[in-house]
Amino acid sequence: MSQRLRLLFALLTLSLIAVAGCSGSGSASGGDGGFVMAADEPDHLTPSRSAGAFDQIHALFAPLVKFGTDAELDYIQAKSVTSDDNVTWTIELRKGWTFHDGEEVTADNFARAWNATAYGPNAWANNGQLASIKGYAALNPPKGKPTAKKLSGVKVVDPYTLRVTLEAPDSQFPYKLGQPAFYPLPDVAFEDLDAYDESPIGNGPFQMDGSWEHDVSIAMTRYDDYGGEAANAESITFQIYSDITTAYTDVQAGTVDLSVLPQEKYKQAPDDFDDRLYSFDAVRLDWLGFPLWDTRFQDVRIRKAISMAIDRDAINDAIFGGLYRPATSLTPKTAIGGGTEGMCGETCEFNPDKAKQLLEAAGGWEGPMEIWFPGGVGYDQTFEAIANQIRQNLGIEEVKLTSQPGFTQFLAALDEHKATGPFRGGWGSLYPSMQNLLTAVFTESGDGHEGSGGYVNDNVEKLIADGDSAPTPDKAVEAYKQAEQQVLTDLPVAPLFYAKYVGIHSENVSNVQIGFDQVELADVEVN
Repeated sequence: MSQRLRLLFALLTLSLIAVAGCSGSGSASGGDGGFVMAADEPDHLTPSRSAGAFDQIHALFAPLVKFGTDAELDYIQAKSVTSDDNVTWTIELRKGWTFHDGEEVTADNFARAWNATAYGPNAWANNGQLASIKGYAALNPPKGKPTAKKLSGVKVVDPYTLRVTLEAPDSQFPYKLGQPAFYPLPDVAFEDLDAYDESPIGNGPFQMDGSWEHDVSIAMTRYDDYGGEAANAESITFQIYSDITTAYTDVQAGTVDLSVLPQEKYKQAPDDFDDRLYSFDAVRLDWLGFPLWDTRFQDVRIRKAISMAIDRDAINDAIFGGLYRPATSLTPKTAIGGGTEGMCGETCEFNPDKAKQLLEAAGGWEGPMEIWFPGGVGYDQTFEAIANQIRQNLGIEEVKLTSQPGFTQFLAALDEHKATGPFRGGWGSLYPSMQNLLTAVFTESGDGHEGSGGYVNDNVEKLIADGDSAPTPDKAVEAYKQAEQQVLTDLPVAPLFYAKYVGIHSENVSNVQIGFDQVELADVEVN
């Protein structure tokens, strides 16, 4: 399963069983100097294989690059990333960086990890993030077996230098290097990949403390030989939950220190947490997707009718406390070149009369309609509201909610085309370019393609490619916007909100800093 929708990223880290045996004073990590973060049960802890362990991976691994709060590019494991033609890129690594077992991080660790990720038969989640590199197609043929086992476009020049050749010019390539598919793996990982996944050895500010206790917790301690700036806290425990609301009360009690805020608590949280509530505008879009594999949704008028039956302003006020912004395009203003107001036109405006007319012109709707979403992660109120509005404003007698327990099963239902109605979709961009969402969701090889309901449009793919190879940033944005407009015309998804990432923390911790897309865990201080 690929890194579908990055839906899961909306939850930064969620939750599984209630915290038990936690001390009331200080954090619940089992010792002084550590803190506890509420988390969902991940699928994997190996970066290239994981579709949801974002905070755990950022604690265990150091990327080549990352982004600051103003979306500026910061070099971490990379010393420089350069190109003369946007096709052939040279990546120079910092010397002296080590994995947690003492092995030096070299160019070969990156190349070997990228080749394993790109090799189609491995079926690793983040395979598609490497699709622009020369030789990817040979490792991922549409039929038959791969004709190669390594990316021809990846060359190890020397222990600290990689040369990467792309299939076509891509001015956005340096931005992509912060994605999970571009992390290195130590030699020991390839001795037993499944065993490694239970207790991965990374190159980041924290290291595993024992093995992953499934459905219970993931414990880490500070790695004192980290090549970057040392973490402030001595340890992190990711406590697994099944109900994010439980985490909310545990943060109030001080037995958990950090958690994503469940949507049903948005209005209440300012009173409960005051300055310990944090939010930031994400490079993120939430939408209602349509299963285009279901013939009932192939008429665009049906999709437009559903979109126009939803009162986004009412939902924002009633559930999100006005924190979100109703979307009028696919990309928010926090993306470079994004945020064109009104691009969606009347399709994203509440107009129940026009919605009924469109539905009737398309032949109406027979039988119940199902709305699909992941359960147990705080979305119930939102989708109850959407279901009620569709029922009332389109006159559909029965609109049912269908939920799966958590993201893993929900994403599997999309992957396997089991969803039989509109579904919850979202993408939090991995880098601050319009290219990321457009490529990930609306191209056939994208990591989040199922979030578009299986949408395919050759012209959209061409326009995105034109943007990738554009000679200037302005020309790139121009092409991306044309692609965005084409997608909105076809409407495989109904944009809902430009989202925020919202979280809470206990009185046990301070210096909770927000980076480009998440809390900077190495910065957190234990009081």
